[in-house]
Amino acid sequence: MAKDKDKDKTEAVLPPGTQKGSLRENAEILCFTIMVIFFFKTFIAQNFTIPSASMRNTMMIGDHLVVNKFIFAVPQWKWESALFPMRRVERGDIIVFRWPLERNQDYVKRCVALPGDVVEFHNKRLFVNDKLVTGPWEHHILGNLGLDPSAPPEMGPWPPERFAGPAESPIPGGSKYWPYIDPEFQRSNQQGKEPLPGGFRDFLGPITVPAGHVMAVGDNRDNSSDSRYWGFMPVDHLRGRPFMVWWSFREKGTDHDSGTIPDGPVDVAKNLGEGLRNFFRWTRWERTGHIPR
Repeated sequence: MAKDKDKDKTEAVLPPGTQKGSLRENAEILCFTIMVIFFFKTFIAQNFTIPSASMRNTMMIGDHLVVNKFIFAVPQWKWESALFPMRRVERGDIIVFRWPLERNQDYVKRCVALPGDVVEFHNKRLFVNDKLVTGPWEHHILGNLGLDPSAPPEMGPWPPERFAGPAESPIPGGSKYWPYIDPEFQRSNQQGKEPLPGGFRDFLGPITVPAGHVMAVGDNRDNSSDSRYWGFMPVDHLRGRPFMVWWSFREKGTDHDSGTIPDGPVDVAKNLGEGLRNFFRWTRWERTGHIPR
């Protein structure tokens, strides 16, 4: 009777070749984890970081975003559209895309016009199909009429002419009205680069957005390299739509200094060290969980 109990306690012997050592088991777990991460990053969501002020104050320099990558995908089967909320890009969407002039760079802007829309910029004002388009997401720099780089941009909506404050202007001959109508300000180097032929794109069009393209413009209109300068954005360059800010970090301790884009492991290590040293001081805690709109 005791012998029968001992037999029951005997561990079953697996066939030769089916036993796994701890090294193999850990390697399989690691490979599976890597596959899941790559699948999630390729098809579901990905982290992006805002390095410049082109979308301020909708998105701040140092915002770390979770980007929904399947929302603008084209479904191949009915079950895809039923399972995932896929749709076409719409006016007003914040979009992440590959920059048409260098596809390994990702840009984030706002889609302001769709294929077939007639677009015009007049005195910096955006008109789509003959209608003024503005809202609280549109920002312009007013601090010292844009001469102070640390001054935050002011939130819209912005009518065609807007009273900007006292009659005195730091620009000779300046107007007490919306400062961008001042000829001296119009000639200023707003983008930090040489003017394009015909001047800066404060005046553009009317021009029709071609098929298969959209117009992408930064919310911080006076500090954004966008479709006004390099042309329309092909729809097949879309990468996704920002879903949420999961962490926001003040690069160099300020709101206006552009972030450093890592170029190799040394830069990555420097960024990591700076983040660890200043995590509690430079984190914008109030933006954690913020949903950009």
